Amino acid sequence: MNPKVENRRAQLINIAYAAVMLLLVYVFFKYCFTIAAPFLISFFFAVILQKPLRWLDKRTKGKCHGLMSILLVLLSIAIVLVPIGFIIGAIVREISGFFGFLSDQLSDLPTFLAALENEILRILKFLPDSIYTSVSDSVTEFFGNLINDFDISKLGISLDSIKGGVTSGITGIYSVVKNIPSALISIVIGVIAWIFFTKDYAKIVLFIKCQLPESKKNLLGEIKQVFTKTILKMIRAYGVIMFITFCELLIGLTILKTIGVSSSSYNVIIALCIAVFDILPVAGSGGILIPWALVSLVLGNIGMAIGLMVIYAVISVIRQYIEPKIVGDSLGVHPLVTLAGLYFGLKLFGFMGMFIVPICVMTIKAFNDTGRIHLYTPPERN
Repeated sequence: MNPKVENRRAQLINIAYAAVMLLLVYVFFKYCFTIAAPFLISFFFAVILQKPLRWLDKRTKGKCHGLMSILLVLLSIAIVLVPIGFIIGAIVREISGFFGFLSDQLSDLPTFLAALENEILRILKFLPDSIYTSVSDSVTEFFGNLINDFDISKLGISLDSIKGGVTSGITGIYSVVKNIPSALISIVIGVIAWIFFTKDYAKIVLFIKCQLPESKKNLLGEIKQVFTKTILKMIRAYGVIMFITFCELLIGLTILKTIGVSSSSYNVIIALCIAVFDILPVAGSGGILIPWALVSLVLGNIGMAIGLMVIYAVISVIRQYIEPKIVGDSLGVHPLVTLAGLYFGLKLFGFMGMFIVPICVMTIKAFNDTGRIHLYTPPERN
């Protein structure tokens, strides 16, 4: 057979294989991930507990393996999951109050728009009178329309619409409450599976290996190595960076409130939101701090604007210094690829997809770098 034809045939087979694998991955995360999540999460936690369990087995000579497995799981729940539950509850309460604060701030939006209009008209004073008159009329009309859009009387709010909003709100609450028993069942099953996975981890891994062909026997070990040495390392590194950014923001915003240029009582939530936003590729904390500083400047709060820019400068300088040291060259995924993963993950799988797809991309790159798969040739570093 012609070598060119054979080469094209091999390429088509590879493309078809990749398409089928992508389809299977899509179907799994779209329709099966939620159902399998309690078992996947419990297995992941069981892997983490293996090292302390082996240490306990050495001390007890393996006589209390089952009991130690149960105690480790219960201890993990008490030490880690219970405090996390209280923290999440506190954050939810803070967020509910923060949204009330945010709505009060948005009620001043017409004032901000009027101030912005005056500032733009002042800047345009350098134009000749004939041009300035035409431009200023357009600017005034534009901002007038924007301000009128926030007139409550023009929003069409009626008693019927309020009743409809209350009804839909009650329906939403009922839907959430109705799903609570299902969530509790999933949690209970997950904890029980966590105990069994922890206790019989070696047997389960051996069983899975027995189902694999000889050439794939080391696949599980490689997957574990990829996650422990790359994915988890990257998650831990960016978790440290996010914590440092959160502390910088909290300290900076607290100082601004102490000296009287800020009146916000929700600095913890604001700092947390900006720290999470700072992890996103391309965007960064400047995507919130810079517009916030500009709004403060237009509204005349010059001290707040200067303070926010100083906080942003400190965050940027420290981030540039600590990121290479903490993250290093673990994965080297381009920010554009991560950004695309966030977008497609959100569109395909919802909120959880923003985490699932980037992790899958990192895993694929890690396997390509180790030679397990051959999707592309990595560029040579100088």
